[in-house]
Order: sequence, then structure tokens, then C-alpha cells
Amino acid sequence: MSEEPENEPIDLSALPEVSPPPGFADRVMTRVREEPRRLRGRRWPLVVAGGLAAAAAVTAIRIASDGAPSSGEAIATDRVELSIGRRARAVLEPGATLSFEGDDVVQERGDVFYRVEPGATFRVHTPAGVVEVRGTCFTVKVMQKRDVKAGTVGAALSALAFVAVYEGKVAVSHAKESAVIGAGESAKLGDGHVERTGTPAEGEKAFAASAAEGDEPLAKANENLASQVSEYRKRLEIVAAERAKLEASLSKAEAQLASGKDGAPARTRSDFDLDPSDWAELAKRGEVKFRVPCLRKEGWLPSQAQIDKLALAPHDAPVLEDAYKRSYQRVWSQIRPLCQAALGSSAEVVDKIGPDSCAHLVYNLASNTDGEAAAEAHTQAAEIRAGLRPEPGPNEKVHPVTKMFLALTGAMPAFEADLAKSLGPEEAHRLAYADGLCKADDRWGGGKKREAAKP
Repeated sequence: MSEEPENEPIDLSALPEVSPPPGFADRVMTRVREEPRRLRGRRWPLVVAGGLAAAAAVTAIRIASDGAPSSGEAIATDRVELSIGRRARAVLEPGATLSFEGDDVVQERGDVFYRVEPGATFRVHTPAGVVEVRGTCFTVKVMQKRDVKAGTVGAALSALAFVAVYEGKVAVSHAKESAVIGAGESAKLGDGHVERTGTPAEGEKAFAASAAEGDEPLAKANENLASQVSEYRKRLEIVAAERAKLEASLSKAEAQLASGKDGAPARTRSDFDLDPSDWAELAKRGEVKFRVPCLRKEGWLPSQAQIDKLALAPHDAPVLEDAYKRSYQRVWSQIRPLCQAALGSSAEVVDKIGPDSCAHLVYNLASNTDGEAAAEAHTQAAEIRAGLRPEPGPNEKVHPVTKMFLALTGAMPAFEADLAKSLGPEEAHRLAYADGLCKADDRWGGGKKREAAKP
């Protein structure tokens, strides 16, 4: 078998010069500007070069001593026109990138229209081949596509280039193949060879078809991936449903464990946010417990850190301060006379002792005088809060221990009702039992137990 001779490089200087009609390039560009819609409908590559409006691009240009750009690079983010050397103009469509040094251009990707004045050889280097001219108007499109010959979805990209000539002649070459195409012709470079593709319009279709090769296997692979994604989602939904069931069971078990009451619901309220059933349990054990707002005559103004902890607005702080002052006056007006009667001392002495110490003195002195009566009064206070006994009337004779406990156990509900006037009932309740509140928690045992004696 005889070996075919290799294609020799084309010598553009040996080609006969074909001069275009005077002003041809300018007439082409003028027509593109005037009839953009009609030309765009035909999808000629020339159309993408029309309308040389100012555009955004990232460019770096070096200017020669004669004022012409000697080198540079451009990345077009919109349509942009720039000069290349002293005799060429290029129109870059969005996404096109190129760099140049003198009459040598490297076009990595995108769609670029070139107009080159006659002179020495002007070259456009693309990943798919080289375009050489000595004076012409032409378009070069460079596109990356997946190399389907590699047989995998993740195969490397290969390059295709499309060249359409509108004026003069162009030499195109790829590897060992080359061809000369004239005005009204086009060619495709890449996939290992150079191929003539007829008119620019025909070449455009051939180029698009070549670029689309591999779409079918890629689409099939995407279809398989989509099926896998759907299956994985179904599995995740099943797992999520099972997880939700397990979390619900876990929460229920943890609540039962926390309650310690054989499956009774766990307590979600503060230990000092008591309802009648809580008070009934306390009465059985002869206990009283309560939370009291800080008993300060001057009130309590929270700091900025405390305001943040309580999740309050700055203008809520004075509301709290005033509520504390009123709470002190309310509680002390009930404890003070009990303390004075128990001690038999003057009001000045009692004022120096203060409400907290006075409460302990009232209880201790009553227990020393009649321990049985004091214990009964102790438990009766819890039973009143449980609703098992009626509230005493204003003129009814009540043991001082019961009066004292009613004053202390009623302090926080009264404080909460006071706050509710300004902040609303929900916010007032939240603050009354918030951890950041200034308060005192107290628990008193020693009352009369109501539980029946065990055999």
C-alpha cells in the first residue's frame, strides 16, 4: 500500500490577492447595525458581530510607540470591540476570550468577528486549529464539547472551531490537514481534521450539529442519574419517617423518665409556678413553697446584660423597676404589722429588721408559743391556695402564720398581675418565672401533714 503524501503548509503569499469592493467591510457593518432583527433571524455568524456598542469586558492592552496596541487580552462580559495591532479590529461576543501579540491572536473560546486590513500574515490560533489571513473579514467560533469517544460521562473536553469568510480568502489548518476558503464559504476544524462546510449558513448548522454530538449518551447518563436521585430521595423519605417515629418514642420515654410518676407527663412549668393540684400535694405533706420578687424598697432595675438575658426591650426596664417597688410596698404592708405584734416593738425597730427577717421571726415566735397551732396554721395556708379552704374575710380572725404565708405566697401572682397591665398576661407570666428575674425562692416544712398514717 502506498503512503499518502503529507499536506504541505499553505503559503498565503502565493495566493492571488482578491481585493474586495471599496468600502465593503464598512457597508457590512452598517447593514448589521441597521437591520439587526432580520439578520439575527438568519443566524449568520456575521450577525453576532453587529452593533459595535460599548460593552463591559476585562482587558489589558499594551500600546506601542506609534499609538497602536501591540499586545493585550480581553474577556468579554458583553459585546466589545477592540483594536488588534495597527490593522485589525475584533468584535467579541459575550463569553469570548482572546489575547494577542502583534499579528498573532490566541482565541481560547467564544465568538469573534475579525476585520483585517491587507498586509502581512495575520494568524488566529484556536485550540482546534489555526486561521491565517492577509486581509479579510471573517468569523471564528470556538466551542468546547465532551469527547464522546472516551466513552464516559466525565470525559475530557475537546475543541471545535468554525470559520466563516465574508471577504477575501482564509487558510485554515489542523494537525496535517489544511484548506483555503474564500468569501461566502466556511469550514470546521477539530475532531482531527479540517472540513469544508459550504456557505456560512450551512456551516453554522454543521458546527452546531458537531458540537451537539455526545448529547445523547450524556442525556442517557443524566436520565440514569435522575432515576438514582429519585430512588435515593424515596429511601431518605422512608428513613426520615422512621427517624420521626423513633424521635417521638424517645421524647415520650425521656418525658416518662423525667416525670418519675409512672408515665405521667413531665412538668414543663417552673417548680414555683404552682396550681391548685400542686398546693394540694404540698398541703398533704405540711409544706409551703413560694417565689417572691426581691423585696427592695428602692425596687430593682435590671442591667443591660439582664435585659438581654430576659429578652426585654430597653423601655421595659422602668416598668419592671416600678413593679418591684409596688410589690415591696404590698408585701411589707402585710408582714410589718404581724412582725410588730409578735415582737411588741416599735415601728422603727421593725423597719430596721425588714420583711425577710420579720417573716422568720413571726413563724419562730408563733411556734414557740403554740407549736401545734402554728403547724396547723402552716398547713391551712397551703389548703387555702389549693382551694380546699375559703379565703379568709377581711374581719375574720386568722392565725399570724397563715396570714404571713398568704402574704408571701400571693406576692408573685400579684406582681405578675401588675406587670400584665403594661406587658400583657403572657409576657408577665414568662417574666415572673424567668431565671433572670430578681427573686427569692423559699420552701417551708413543718406543717401538719394530712396524709393518713400508714399501718
